Amino acid sequence: MKTNKREKPIIRIIDDDLDLLEGLTYMLEEEGWRVKTYPNADSFLTLDDPDCPGCLILDYLMPHTNGVELQKQLKNRGFTQPVIFLTAHADLDMAISVFTKGAFHLLKKPVEPLTLLQTIKEAVLKDKISRKNFNYSDLSTRLNLLSNREQQVIRLARDGLMNSQIAERLNLSERTIESHRFNAYKKLGITTIEELELLKPK
Repeated sequence: MKTNKREKPIIRIIDDDLDLLEGLTYMLEEEGWRVKTYPNADSFLTLDDPDCPGCLILDYLMPHTNGVELQKQLKNRGFTQPVIFLTAHADLDMAISVFTKGAFHLLKKPVEPLTLLQTIKEAVLKDKISRKNFNYSDLSTRLNLLSNREQQVIRLARDGLMNSQIAERLNLSERTIESHRFNAYKKLGITTIEELELLKPK
């Protein structure tokens, strides 16, 4: 069965620094991400598909429409993907401005690659979960569908234990743990333990 391309997350990057766009694109594609780049806000607003999941990496200072102005336009247009600001001019006032408007994160150039990759992973995961329209009461209902053993496995997995460690703790085979974990994920409607971590009451 083929994967619908619109279901595969896109990492959108808007920056007028073409060398940066090229470098980030290479790095992210090497990590398996699907990437689209735009040299300015206008090209993004004209060409991007807002229904495709993912996140947005946005330069703060750009000609014509700057990052904060674009962020406001995106909100007015119903763009829900998390926005990561990437800027060489970060300060407290800027941080307050972008976060009060709903930014997911603010990173300073030059950014450490591992930090950027982890932030992107978290942003895409947040978008994925929001698209499922989960809420905590719904999750509580789903948790009640788990067997006692499945709940044990999930709790230990959330504590950071690997399948082999859970198996040893519960005196079961690793294959049995894998089966319980798979069934629990299916009932909860998730695919990773990170998703479960984010499905907590606020």
